[in-house]
Amino acid sequence: MHPPEVLAAQKKNLEAYNRVKKDMEEQHWGKTVLLHDGKVIAIYNDGGDAYSIACEKFVPGYFSLQRVGARPVDLGIHSAVLAAGG
Repeated sequence: MHPPEVLAAQKKNLEAYNRVKKDMEEQHWGKTVLLHDGKVIAIYNDGGDAYSIACEKFVPGYFSLQRVGARPVDLGIHSAVLAAGG
């Protein structure tokens, strides 16, 4: 089980994404959104780049990656989305 602070960070990031989801789907379909501390940090064309940069900037577990238009997949230590070609 994850520490409560990690679960709280993930919940905060998911809530932040849900607030902007409609706009993201209209403007950034297929791109990867990096969220941290309940805020959209950046939008990337490549999910691998997003993950690498997120790991450099933030502690795993405290950031989330969301592929616009895809369903989130819980990977345990941090949140990310897996999709073909991502």
